[in-house]
Amino acid sequence: MLGSNKNVTFIVKIINVGDYSVGKTSIAVRYTKNKFSVNYLPTLGVDFYSKEVDIDEDTKIKMVLFDTVGQERLASLRKRYYTGAHGAVVVYDITRKESYENISYWISEIENKVPDIPIIIVGNKTDLEEQRAVSYEQAKKEWESKGYQVLETSAKLGAGVNDVYVTIVKQVMEKLNEK
Repeated sequence: MLGSNKNVTFIVKIINVGDYSVGKTSIAVRYTKNKFSVNYLPTLGVDFYSKEVDIDEDTKIKMVLFDTVGQERLASLRKRYYTGAHGAVVVYDITRKESYENISYWISEIENKVPDIPIIIVGNKTDLEEQRAVSYEQAKKEWESKGYQVLETSAKLGAGVNDVYVTIVKQVMEKLNEK
């Protein structure tokens, strides 16, 4: 908000996790910088992005996104960055069923390192609808029955990206208010 005198009330740490090449970096960059590139290099550890967000007229937060590496060979490095996370976004590629099938692995890894944080599941690359391998209805049915919210995005087109981070921040703030 221009001209706002609000100070940052909270710093919220969100981790993006998921298989390699599902679009974690693309989603983070689209949200924080409103940019998209087809030429991202694989993340080699973690990249950091941040954005200030007005929650209400009295509350402003600084969201720090930790965009983690998806390759298994770098798992020990990735897990170091989970500590202190307030929420997690598990990303899969709607055109790669294997990335969807690995959601349980990612949730387990998060819950082992930072239990009791909000986690949402995001199917990315909806701009590739003709190559879809996982239906939104299937994902919603399976994961919402287990208590997780499921959203879809196209980082390329920007569709649904803001909803992801608005949703996870709301869940984080609700959790923090419970404490």
